[in-house]
Amino acid sequence: MLIWNVNQNIFGNPFLPCFILSTTTFLIIYTPFEIYWSFADLWYDRWISLTLKDYAINHERIEVDRVRNKKKEIAALLVSSKDKELVDNKNSIIIIAHGFSDTKESLQNYFLPFTQLGYVILSYDARGTGKSNKVGRKSHFLKRIEDFEKILKWVSINNDLKKKRICCVGFSIGALTILCGGFNNEAIDKIIAISAISNYRKNLPRFNVIVMLSYFLKGVKLFPKREENLKLSPSIMINQIKKTIPEGKWRNLCIRVLLIHSRNDKIIKMINFEENAEVLDLPEENRLVINKGGHTHKKNELILVGRSLKFLESNKA
Repeated sequence: MLIWNVNQNIFGNPFLPCFILSTTTFLIIYTPFEIYWSFADLWYDRWISLTLKDYAINHERIEVDRVRNKKKEIAALLVSSKDKELVDNKNSIIIIAHGFSDTKESLQNYFLPFTQLGYVILSYDARGTGKSNKVGRKSHFLKRIEDFEKILKWVSINNDLKKKRICCVGFSIGALTILCGGFNNEAIDKIIAISAISNYRKNLPRFNVIVMLSYFLKGVKLFPKREENLKLSPSIMINQIKKTIPEGKWRNLCIRVLLIHSRNDKIIKMINFEENAEVLDLPEENRLVINKGGHTHKKNELILVGRSLKFLESNKA
């Protein structure tokens, strides 16, 4: 009230100066973050753009929800080689779950090499991103997991895909998605989790002011309830599953997981990799630690593709 009276005495009409001061304060806080992420994008996306003209492409809409009898559909991209014999011989599909700020096209430098070997790629825009921006908010991570489970169901009833071996690759929140939504699904043959968090509530980067403010502005839940945290924490959820199934089945579920992490990841730190690897009791061949690359692994594409391919081709039926 005192500030309001001072404004009235100095400026006469208090609304305009208050509005100007509020807008200026917002811009002073917001603009540095926008500049930072703009320069980061220039650095991260410095690969030469790729075209999909050499591949067979289908644009799909996968229903994940229905509100007031209106469909909510995830936009997906099915990419494969034009060599049908090569695709039939490989008989495999890789589902790509991207990170928080990515889209289905962001990871082309990673997944396109697999199409040249005969793999079918299903890369989708998570809710709130890309062409799925109207499905829901991208900060609704529990809904992302539910969407992933429905995408798996869609693959299982699609006439062209249902007999293919299913592999899943996730980056960051996408890694959380496939671990929490797919670990207990025996229909999945291989899971590759890159830069995965272990305990959501405990290991969020709370001391990284830029990241936390960015999450806050985008509506990410920073302090989930206990039940929500269980569903969003791969290490906790996997440990719960371990207590309910036979040892043999448990080992079979674990051995099909490959964890990849960067030592200098400032967003999801190495402790997450260590906790996930410990609960899964993974052998060395199911772990890959890269010294550099940060959270996004930009410019690590060659080693990511090579190690992923080796894992996908191992012990293949």
